[in-house]
Amino acid sequence: MSEFNNIANPASSGGDMTGFSSPDEQGVCVPDRRPLSLSWMTDEMLTETRKLWSRRYERDISTEEAVEILQNIKRFAEMLLERSES
Repeated sequence: MSEFNNIANPASSGGDMTGFSSPDEQGVCVPDRRPLSLSWMTDEMLTETRKLWSRRYERDISTEEAVEILQNIKRFAEMLLERSES
């Protein structure tokens, strides 16, 4: 079982928030599988995100924070794509 299955809502973890969370993509997980809204995140992507941003923040970031960072990057990319199509 991957560490992804232990994800809690980042807003309730009491840690520093890395951005805004979306009500439709909270880290509520069903045992042994990801929610469909997060199925695009692979274990490798989460591991690499944690490594990269842990160096940037100069502390270990949690899986919850990595999920939030990836969600924010995805939303940003979607916004850029939407703007380029108009």
